[in-house]
Amino acid sequence: MSKPKQLLLQIPEYYLAVIVLLAGYSPPFSFHPLALGLAILPLLQIVFKNKVSGLIMGSAFLLVNLVMLGALISELSEFTAFTHRALQLLIGGLTIWLVNLVLSLAMVYKYSTAGKEDKRALA
Repeated sequence: MSKPKQLLLQIPEYYLAVIVLLAGYSPPFSFHPLALGLAILPLLQIVFKNKVSGLIMGSAFLLVNLVMLGALISELSEFTAFTHRALQLLIGGLTIWLVNLVLSLAMVYKYSTAGKEDKRALA
């Protein structure tokens, strides 16, 4: 497997753990207990590499990402005119959405092809 592809397939779980921790963070230095519990799930996935839970987690991440796109479109439709702030919202939101989309698809791809690579090595 090529080096960039290996790196891309290793990132999604770490990214998901960091995003969940950031969502539960509140200044000065406090984390919501639910966010801490949810951040443990991607870390356990890194350790155990369970195919079923990886597919479930990747699919859930993809679905949440699609809901986020709906929220972005909804917020964008509240602007009466396309101003500089609307452009900032569009660029920032689409950037985050595209990164999340790529990483969720990479996670689904990683766990949907997990068993196939082992079979190819045996043949």
